[in-house]
Amino acid sequence: MTSIEPARKRIRRLAGALRSCTARSFTAGLGARRFVRDRSGNATMLVAFAMPMVIGGGGMAIDFGQYYLWKRELQYANDQAAIAAAWEVLDSGSTAKMTDRAKNAFAVNEQITADFNTDPSVQLANYAGGVGNSVIVTSSATKRLPFTSFFTKNATTVSVSSQAAFTGGATISSCMIAVDEHSGGAVTIGGNAVFTAQCGIAALSDSSKSCTGGYDSGGTCLGWTGEDAITDNGNSYEIKAGSIATAGTVSDTLAAKAQANGDTIIEHATNLADPFAGIEPPSSEGVGPGTYICKATGKKTQATIDAFNAGKADSDKLVLGVAYPGVYDGGLSLGCDTTFKGGIYFIRGGTLTINGNHTVQSEAGVMFVLENGANFKINGGADINLSGMDEGALQDLGYTAEQAHKINTMLIFETADNAASHGNTLNGNSNTFLNGALYTKNNILDLSGTADVANACLLLVASKVNLTGTLNMTKWCKDPPNHPTTIIYGSVSLVA
Repeated sequence: MTSIEPARKRIRRLAGALRSCTARSFTAGLGARRFVRDRSGNATMLVAFAMPMVIGGGGMAIDFGQYYLWKRELQYANDQAAIAAAWEVLDSGSTAKMTDRAKNAFAVNEQITADFNTDPSVQLANYAGGVGNSVIVTSSATKRLPFTSFFTKNATTVSVSSQAAFTGGATISSCMIAVDEHSGGAVTIGGNAVFTAQCGIAALSDSSKSCTGGYDSGGTCLGWTGEDAITDNGNSYEIKAGSIATAGTVSDTLAAKAQANGDTIIEHATNLADPFAGIEPPSSEGVGPGTYICKATGKKTQATIDAFNAGKADSDKLVLGVAYPGVYDGGLSLGCDTTFKGGIYFIRGGTLTINGNHTVQSEAGVMFVLENGANFKINGGADINLSGMDEGALQDLGYTAEQAHKINTMLIFETADNAASHGNTLNGNSNTFLNGALYTKNNILDLSGTADVANACLLLVASKVNLTGTLNMTKWCKDPPNHPTTIIYGSVSLVA
């Protein structure tokens, strides 16, 4: 018994130690699992890990916002500079003024980058196959950005470029104007006509010819549609008009020949106008018949004429070969050397015919008013020297100063309701001097035959104008008082 008892005690102590060890191990395992499941510190850790990225992203956002603000303002100012420079080239053609105007426009349109940008660089450039038909402006601004410069240790440069293309733009003067607004061939030149007066041709017609059938491999059009407003007939003519302008198109062959002689070709012009639109000729209402006698025959014997003249002032006396103002029913045809007294001649129907080998002159300014379907034919023979009424005489007729200035030296004036008839013909010679304006807005004017009109201050305005035959118009008087000046506005567009 005595030997067994100590053994039992040792066994009980060992069992107790084992239970104590097991309990401690269980408690330790439970703590580890609780530690793994505990997430109360995760947010703090994530914030700590993400903070550099948050700070960096915010800094980059501020820098990019600053960068694009600079770029936007710089680009806008640069665009305006390019547009302004292009307009300057159209207006003056001066590259020096072009640069100055670009810099002024640039300075006006930028503020934020004003302290750290460079002066814009301005130069002419080619565009879309044209030569010197655009302006390129470049500029830049350099400054340190607050965040990225901390790492790069360098300033950032913003560079921009703008290109503005321009077309058209010219100031032209025209001595020959076709006012028909839609017909093809409003001005036609052909035959052996010579028109080298360099006084300008214009057509208000918007008629245009375009290639709608595509092109072959050689670049030849396979099908055309429409008609040119200004065209030619044949290739034997000679043209040096100075400028040729129309609201439509000019035939390729005519344009090529004219440009080879230095002419300016302007197509699709939008502001060509009838220089006499809205002004009416004097009225024949209440005006008595005019008188013109070449020979003392029939009822107009010399004795009758002498009796008529008895007691009258010289200015009122009837003289053979002298035409007096008034209404001429059925037309007026000259049959002898003739002097026209100053005043207005109303041709009521029929034809005003000036032809043969007769010397014709005007004593003072005259105006022939065509009405009731009247037309005119001027065929040179001997000397013809006629001048239209000046501004003072026109104001005496009741025209305002502005109207009188517009129709100054009006020689032939067609009424608005004068119906289209057989057209009008001007076929003079080297001794034909017509100083004034011929205005037949409803009828065609033919310049044909052997017309050789020299040194005339002549303005021709008609529905259509044909230059044919052996026409020879080479000289116009210097600085004609009645030729309208037209500013053809060009267009400017920002293309890059």
